[in-house]
This record gives sequence, structure tokens and C-alpha cells, in this order.
Amino acid sequence: MNQIQETKNLYIFKEISGSTSTIYRQHKEDESEEKVKIFTKNGETFEYEFEGKSVKLIVFEGFKELPKIITPFGYGFEERSLNNFFRYNFVDKRINKILISESTESKRVGATLYFNLGEISDVVGAINQEQRACNDTKKILIKNYLVTVFPEINFDHQETNNNKKLILRNLNDKLIEQLTAEEIEKIGSFYVKAARKFKAAHIIKRMSAGLMKNAQLITLQEIITKYEFHLEKNPPESTWQAFFDEYITLFDSRYVRKLNYKNIATALTKYPDLVLVDIYGYLDFYELKKSGTKLLQYDSSHKTWFWSKEVSMVISQASDYLQKAKENAFSYSQAIKTETETKTEDGLEVNIINPRAIIVIGSKNELDTEKKRHQFKNLRESLKDIEFVLYDELLDRLKNLFDTIKIE
Repeated sequence: MNQIQETKNLYIFKEISGSTSTIYRQHKEDESEEKVKIFTKNGETFEYEFEGKSVKLIVFEGFKELPKIITPFGYGFEERSLNNFFRYNFVDKRINKILISESTESKRVGATLYFNLGEISDVVGAINQEQRACNDTKKILIKNYLVTVFPEINFDHQETNNNKKLILRNLNDKLIEQLTAEEIEKIGSFYVKAARKFKAAHIIKRMSAGLMKNAQLITLQEIITKYEFHLEKNPPESTWQAFFDEYITLFDSRYVRKLNYKNIATALTKYPDLVLVDIYGYLDFYELKKSGTKLLQYDSSHKTWFWSKEVSMVISQASDYLQKAKENAFSYSQAIKTETETKTEDGLEVNIINPRAIIVIGSKNELDTEKKRHQFKNLRESLKDIEFVLYDELLDRLKNLFDTIKIE
């Protein structure tokens, strides 16, 4: 056995037996002078010792020299994260050997994993690229923070990583699950800008249509999930008000604008939960009650059903909104126009000719007999300019809309 190399901390030895040579290392500080086998070489085959929990041997076939992806001193793969993965993640996979070649097809045969060197090298390159990008992003984030806090230092604000491969690699379903509607909208704006690089109008149209469809589906799925959660919990009215305030213009395409009615000078002392403007400029007033609100009461003397006290009160309130809006239509529309006017845009023109009130309340579960369902239908249809929507009816509408967009 002859010493063939010396590093700062190691002696490297070579032992030859026939056509087989074996390479060992010895730590200089090891008083026992223990020699640890690194690999054996026979022809163009290297059998490399690996200290994995399960994987104990890495074989390289068809190489005159040990490939650079592995350290020549016996500590495994040069890329640390790749090395740690193969060292610790195969305990329950019944894998004890890895074979790497330039010509082999990546596959599993029994307890051996076969890898193509080119594919492994591509993975290492992607890992290194990710790490460089991460380090660059950290530097940029620090610099941008200093730009904000200490502008006198005169650093330039810089956008974070724009590496194409890195971005495309991270566009996966797992990312979608984390995105909010606003973030999807931001990605959509970028998508539309990117589509403009193509001159053919039909390509732009197809890409934009696909984006809109997918964005709608993702947004609707998020809305439906939250809606079902609230419906199960029967939360207070304030929770439903916050939900509708955030999402109604996303799932009901009739509406183009929400109004902050409390900032508008009107004769009302109590305000609707939501005031919405539809695509034609007409107003709708929304009153939102609990999904568990009782709808009907029974009149035993007439053997029929009538509105519960809670429903009667909200009908009275909605009627008051409508009456005052009609009586003060001109002043209301002028007040809305003034309130919505900005420095660069004229105020909103609204029509208060025939406003509607929509009451969202209760659920179909209460209507558990044919007679109750029939009486509820009659009561609902008897109201002028007031529409009743049950919470689970609206959920059905949302799911039908989702299915329709998905099919199209």
C-alpha cells in the first residue's frame, strides 16, 4: 500500500491487487492510523463506499476517472443536499445500492437504483442554480430594505430573481394552493402582458381566455370552500357581511361596484349591509342575516305558515330602504356621484328608478315538508322589489357556476 496524495487533513493511499486498485484515506490526527476504504476500481468500474442509513454502495460504470459529482475522498456526493438526501431518505425504501452510468436508463431493479449521469448532473445544476438564486434574492431583499429605510445611501432598488428556469420550476399545483385571489390577479396581469409578445391575435385571445377561465375556477373554489365553512358554523351576521363585502363582486358578475353608503349623505339612519351597483348602473341593497335564522312560524288557527318575527323585521327594514331611495332618488344619485368622484375620474352615475333589496337569510333545511316549501314560495313571490336568497341556495348557485365554467 503506497501513499499517493496528501491534503491538509488526510493521507490518501492506494493498494493494488491484480487488476483491482483500492483507495483509502487516513486522518492525520488519527493516532491509530486507521485507514478507511474510499472505493475500489476495476477497469472502468468504481465501487464507492457510502455511509448512508440504507444505501451503502455507489457504483460508477463506464468511467476511466471518478466522476466529479462525487468527492474523491469518500464523503459522498459533492453537492451536500443531494448527499444528505441519499444518506437519510431510503431507510424504509429497501434501497441499498446506487448505480450510475452515462448510458443507463434511470430505473429501479430490486434494491438497486440506476441513474443516468446526465440526469443526476442536471439535478445538481438545478440545485446550485436554486441556491445561487436564493443567495442573490437575500442580497436584493437586504438592499431594497436599505433603500426604503436609508435612501441617502443611494442604493438602487432592484427586482428579485427573474431566472426563467427557476420561475417555471416553481409553477406547480402546490403553489396554486397558497395563492390568494389578489395574487392570482397579479399573475394574470403579468400573463396578459407576456401574451402581447405574440403578434397573432388568435394566440393572444386563446391565452387570455384560458387565463380568465383558470383564474375564475381558482377564485370560485376558494370562495366555495370558505362559504361551506361559514355555512357549517352559522357565524354572526358580521362574519357574513365581511365575506360578502370581500367576494360578492367576484362571484356575481352583475355587479361592478360596491358603495360605502355610510359616507353618502342620505335620509337613512340605519344602513344596508351592502349597496352594489350593477352593470347597468342600478342599485341593489343587501341585508345579510344569520344562515340559521328561523324563516317561518305556524298559525294553528288557519293551519298555515307565515313569516317569523326575525324575517318580518328584515322585510320591514328592506322596504324602508327602498321607499326612502325612491323618495330621494335625485338627491341620492347626486350624493353618490359626488362621493365617488376623484381627481381624475367623474363620479359614478347610478339609476335609482327601481332599486331592489336582496335578503340573504336562513336555509332550505327548515323547509322540510311540501306544505312549508309551497308556503315559503308563495310568501317569497308576494314581495315587490324584495328578493329572498337562502344561504344554501346561493351555495348551489356557486357550485353550478363552477361546474359550468369548468365544462366550458
